[in-house]
Amino acid sequence: MKLFFPTCLAAIMYLLGTQIAFAACLPDSLYITRHAEKLDEKGNHDPNLSERGQARAQRIADMLADINIHRLFSTPYNRTKQTLTPLSQHKNLSITEYDPREQAAFIHQLKNNYCNQTLVIAGHSNTVPSMLQDLGIHFNVSLGKYRFNYQPSIILSEHEFGQLFFIRFNNDTPILEVLSSDS
Repeated sequence: MKLFFPTCLAAIMYLLGTQIAFAACLPDSLYITRHAEKLDEKGNHDPNLSERGQARAQRIADMLADINIHRLFSTPYNRTKQTLTPLSQHKNLSITEYDPREQAAFIHQLKNNYCNQTLVIAGHSNTVPSMLQDLGIHFNVSLGKYRFNYQPSIILSEHEFGQLFFIRFNNDTPILEVLSSDS
């Protein structure tokens, strides 16, 4: 009986420890892109991709063809879903929609639910920059000998479509590489 309680306590602590360890398991890597070029249709809040956008979506699929991808995520808009459609078809993966207005919950999900997986995410010019920062991407900015003490904002203009942000984690520290999907 004297050994029963310490043994149970040790078992409970072990199980709690493994649950905590699993809860903090990060994805292996993420590829995050802004949607490709869209049609310019006045009054249409959910346009499809233009021909240039369709070509870019195919280039992204070609760039990631040899990568073992586990999941695809997109906002519920045509332009983001269509950006990932060629990749979805090539990899035979469905596209899971996320709500860009619930970004904090989505980032928490990414950081905790996809242990050692490779994810591809399509977003928007106003969501991708904050997503990168929420994932822990920081920039060291200096001007001459002056080093800025604050984190500058990442900005994507309405005319920038070519960046594919590749993030991998090294001991929980995100490392960013910016790839180009330009032709």
